Amino acid sequence: MEERGGRLVLYSFIAPDSILQVHLSKSVSHLSVDDFERVYNGNITVYRNDRIVDDFIFPFDESWANRYGVNFSSGDSILIEAFDGSGQSVSGKTIIPDTVPFLWADTATVVRSDNKDGERKVLNCKLTISDPAVIKNYYQLIIFEQICRMEEGVVKCEQKRVVYDKTDPVFFVQSKEGSLIGEIDFDGCFSDTLFNGENYNLEVDLPLEYATVPDQNGASRKIYFLLLSHTRGFYDYYRSRVVAEYGYDLPIIDPIRIYNNIDGGLGLVTGYNVTSDSLIFDNGI
Repeated sequence: MEERGGRLVLYSFIAPDSILQVHLSKSVSHLSVDDFERVYNGNITVYRNDRIVDDFIFPFDESWANRYGVNFSSGDSILIEAFDGSGQSVSGKTIIPDTVPFLWADTATVVRSDNKDGERKVLNCKLTISDPAVIKNYYQLIIFEQICRMEEGVVKCEQKRVVYDKTDPVFFVQSKEGSLIGEIDFDGCFSDTLFNGENYNLEVDLPLEYATVPDQNGASRKIYFLLLSHTRGFYDYYRSRVVAEYGYDLPIIDPIRIYNNIDGGLGLVTGYNVTSDSLIFDNGI
């Protein structure tokens, strides 16, 4: 981001069967105390496969515009154009990747040893990813825990993100992409460099607590595994953002340029898709 600020910033993360969300703002100077500058008289036009499917005035008092009834499918080509009252205009384009299926290969309680904690039991999960051939694919594995309890005749659920051990080789940056910098956690992002066009058994370890049945009668624990299929644009954006945040407190590292695919401005327009499955540990619910 340039120090002078004032450039249009456009973001949208698009998935099938989801509400279309679009962010439009202006960048600010590095010396500013604000995160972004609001856009007045902003307009957004959305194209799907070269046809206009939405056109609206951006709400200046909101960070994100939520657009209902605009639907996308796998393989769709999407273009978003935006302009403001001063005559600035930007655009970003993407596609919606196909879903990539995965199957449970195995789950088991195993003992791991390391220099920090000694021996500990973990839940080892093996997922078989059926990677499509020909094209390069980019993924992110996200895991959530959901605990549901019966309270006064009503089921109430709480959900939180699971931090899992990323020791599988796919989580390490491959030689063509550089080397792992300071063991940075890229939040489950990886590519198919090691298994392009093949089935791959991905292994992750979860703390053993997630493999137990809740103590309360009528309670259940579900562990959701979400395999996100990303574009190369998101993969480059997310990794560059993680590295930049890692280097904020390290003055010896040169500033990292965050990936941007917006013509005429800053930000990211990208599509993604999701395949999911779950493990269930219940106590009679």
